[in-house]
Amino acid sequence: MDHNFIKTAEENGFKGLKGHSSTGGLRASIYNSISISEVRDLAEFMNYFMTKNG
Repeated sequence: MDHNFIKTAEENGFKGLKGHSSTGGLRASIYNSISISEVRDLAEFMNYFMTKNG
């Protein structure tokens, strides 16, 4: 499911969600340069993905 999530996320403009190369998984690094709106967009995408694929 990780590969499908990353692929779909990138198709929707979300980059850099792939986890560390040695441990895998997913990660979202949210720093000060990320707006609240962008965090909400990611959360909405994650909920959409879960609904479609969960």
